[in-house]
Amino acid sequence: DDEGFSGLVIHMAIVGIEWKEEGDHVVATVGAGESWDDLVATAVAKNYSGIENLSSIPGTVGASAVQNIGAYGVEARELITMVEAYDAKNNILKILTNEECVFGYRESVFKTNQDLVVTQVQFRLEKEYVPKQAYKDIALYIEENGVVTLSLQEMRQAVMAIRAKKFPDLSQCGTAGSFFKNPIVSKGVGEKFLAQYPDAPHYDAENGKTKLSAAWIIDHVLEMKGVREGSVGTWSAQALVVVNYDDATSAQVKKFVKKISDASFEKIHITLEPEVVFVVT
Repeated sequence: DDEGFSGLVIHMAIVGIEWKEEGDHVVATVGAGESWDDLVATAVAKNYSGIENLSSIPGTVGASAVQNIGAYGVEARELITMVEAYDAKNNILKILTNEECVFGYRESVFKTNQDLVVTQVQFRLEKEYVPKQAYKDIALYIEENGVVTLSLQEMRQAVMAIRAKKFPDLSQCGTAGSFFKNPIVSKGVGEKFLAQYPDAPHYDAENGKTKLSAAWIIDHVLEMKGVREGSVGTWSAQALVVVNYDDATSAQVKKFVKKISDASFEKIHITLEPEVVFVVT
């Protein structure tokens, strides 16, 4: 809100990483205030695999569980085994299993129950590296660089290079990253969309549904990639990213993203929902 936030903001600063080898895998128990990418860098340096495709995502380890972050074919929920959270309503610490976290696409119980404050996250990583390189951007990187299989360290470097080309420099302009969720639609809606746009990327989702690319829709259907209105706009290299170029207000950002969402529904009857959470007083 342009008027600021009238409330208490607590910065999570619990840090520390405990590594425990268990047979062919490794358990990492991590403080919620740790930098996410520092965790990835450390794991890769130790030759522990699983989270390398999630390199260069800004934010904390705690946020990875809240948001169920994902990129390049990997989601945090695939690796999280346990989350410790403080229940502010009942003043107790809780241990939640992966199932109890109710992970979904960019969703978790921590988004629906905001009395739960993540304090620690536990991940299961692997000693044996199995590359996940089928994702389009990674496959293209491999082709362009003339390699067959990326090593663990090369995979991290590849993801970092791909993201550097797609996302703005946070020191130069403001952004919350990917603004919209990829829409998950029924099989029928998906088939109708693909009949009209056969080149659109799409993926199988749970319960027979289809996941579409919000970035592709904004770029190729709405033709709004790189569009700027005043100080707010979509990033020229990645349509999914909404950028505050200078001094855009909250109201201007909300108006701009509503215009995108409305245009999508009007043209293809598919709603683009924000991945970004709006904090209101």
